[in-house]
Amino acid sequence: MLSGVVVIVETFGIRRALRGVFVLRGLYPKQLIRVMFLVVFILILQGSLKEVFAGPIAIQEPKGLLGGDKFRIIFVTPGTTNATSSDINTYDAFVNSQAGGATYNGQLIHWSAIGSTATVDARDHIGQTGSGVYMADGTQVAASVRQAPGGLWWGEPLLAQPIQDLSGNQYTSGFVWTGTCGIGTQYSTLVSGYGVVNWGLGSNVILTVNNIVYDDLIEVGQLGSTPALSGGDYAWISRGFTEGKQLNTNQYQMYGISEVLTVVPEPSTLLSSVVGILIAILVQRSARRHSIPQLD
Repeated sequence: MLSGVVVIVETFGIRRALRGVFVLRGLYPKQLIRVMFLVVFILILQGSLKEVFAGPIAIQEPKGLLGGDKFRIIFVTPGTTNATSSDINTYDAFVNSQAGGATYNGQLIHWSAIGSTATVDARDHIGQTGSGVYMADGTQVAASVRQAPGGLWWGEPLLAQPIQDLSGNQYTSGFVWTGTCGIGTQYSTLVSGYGVVNWGLGSNVILTVNNIVYDDLIEVGQLGSTPALSGGDYAWISRGFTEGKQLNTNQYQMYGISEVLTVVPEPSTLLSSVVGILIAILVQRSARRHSIPQLD
């Protein structure tokens, strides 16, 4: 019965749905009609609330996931920033502001910057989890956030390049601040005469190699990268020694990734279950007292 009311509302609109309920008044017990009115009212209210509170992006779980499944959302910030700070919290604040208060199941989502500094590696900062990684449109990027087959840090081609912001806009070129190598740690190289040099976020290294001065350079990733680029399968996060080093005062985008999210039934599904049970109870009680006509 409830599913029928919902279909009527979605197919014919509120006015015709209410008219249909009035027609049924003479055929079904008063209690049942009241519940049907309540369902229509709640559906109206849900639509009104969506319009009134439209603003922050409401993340939807990827298709195919079931209740209890866990997932994470990765996105590219639409805005840009520099990489002069060595404090990872600076970049977390940036990606959270860029997320614009996005929510899942009505709850504000916390986002972490995918970046490494001198004191923290990206893979530890965002957490190595077994949950799948998706873009906001549901496209899967990696099977997990681990250095394992199919994982974000495995080094093989990702299932899809992370090129979308949370609104679905795509960015297929340009650099992204990461300070990170392909396995998720701070990008470091051994430079003759200098030893190990770190290129993490906030680095202020100054060195000269083959008469070339490297001053305040940070490792970057490449949006829309392919294995043919310098950096190979890692290019999305690490462009490589030459192209991948950019002046820390430049303005580039960043990657952000959500906390682990758990799939929950939609409110409408829960409502349908509860109201469906109520209707069943009312019908059973009424059947004991009345003979309920059946509709053709």
